[in-house]
Amino acid sequence: MQEIFQAINDYAEKYIDFLCEICSFEAKALDKQTIDKMVDYISSFAKAEGFGVARTAMERCGDFLSVNINEGAPKGCVFLAHTDTVHEKGAFGANPVTRLADRIIAPGAIDCKSGIAIALLIMKALKQSGYKKHLRLLLTSDEEMSNMLGGQAEIDYFNDNCAGFPYAVNCETSEKDEVVVSRKGILRYQIHIRGVGGHSGIHYFQCRNAIAEAAHKIIALESKSRPDSITYSCNMIQGGQRINIVPDHCSVSVDIRVPRHADMAAADAALRQIAATSFIEGTSATVECISRRPPMEKNQQTMEFFDGLLSVCRRYGLGSLTPVESGGGSDSCYTQAAGIASICGMGGCGEFCHTDKEYVLTQSIPLRAKILSAFLKEQS
Repeated sequence: MQEIFQAINDYAEKYIDFLCEICSFEAKALDKQTIDKMVDYISSFAKAEGFGVARTAMERCGDFLSVNINEGAPKGCVFLAHTDTVHEKGAFGANPVTRLADRIIAPGAIDCKSGIAIALLIMKALKQSGYKKHLRLLLTSDEEMSNMLGGQAEIDYFNDNCAGFPYAVNCETSEKDEVVVSRKGILRYQIHIRGVGGHSGIHYFQCRNAIAEAAHKIIALESKSRPDSITYSCNMIQGGQRINIVPDHCSVSVDIRVPRHADMAAADAALRQIAATSFIEGTSATVECISRRPPMEKNQQTMEFFDGLLSVCRRYGLGSLTPVESGGGSDSCYTQAAGIASICGMGGCGEFCHTDKEYVLTQSIPLRAKILSAFLKEQS
């Protein structure tokens, strides 16, 4: 084990430099051109490190990438990460990457490009030590959009490439010493509301204000949110033309978070019931489902996996881990649904993801690599 840990120490700086390089590619999921350039760079880097690389072309989002060692051998673990971020280009300034003594401030530093560096560092160290099992890293490019662009083809991609692996590690963001053992599912909808428009001075009482109807529906939906249960978050509204015209149309975007698979149908029914209710007579509404991502529920498999990681930390003096349940979604839901022991939030540690203060603590990169490498080595 000490040989593996020494290899991680020896290569850590190289992989931190690699992290800085991929953070310099500023790309949201819809920016296929920039993500594809990043995938070019990752592919070249992985090949130079002696890894096998398979690229999957995508039409609506950046290409997917599979990086492997020991293909054809008994399966060890599949790692998940994503190349897209939520940030607009320029959000971190002209030079998007700032490296300080103990951290890197950059778009995607913890969500989740440090996870890419950690997974590849693990593969490098274990390959060098003679590890014999098949390890795979899957990189997708629309995680921040709940896989809307990849659709069913992306879910099939996960199922096909994860089949047979006993463990799945999502190298997503986490705070210091935390590991995510459950995540909420995400349902996203648009409610399209129709009213009756007209001049706000002359025809006010003949009109049916679509925005006012939307307000009633928003209040009704938000009032159904409960801590530790389903939440209904109405986060975007579009409607209206001019200040003196009563709007005849409006749309509301709704983000619903569900802790359990059984909640998905209930949440869908609640939203559709409120959408169908006309609080203002003469208005109507239709519902469009934008995306559905199931939850990753805490289960026995996940907690046994966590206990194994915690045991490794104690045995080799690698600190401690705390299991947390997150309201954010992730691709771990797909590996768990496939029956694979899955854990999330094993990427780099830091704070402020989805803001222009996002940073990763550089020492968390070799530390997380050691924890996972030790666990996988003991399973071999």
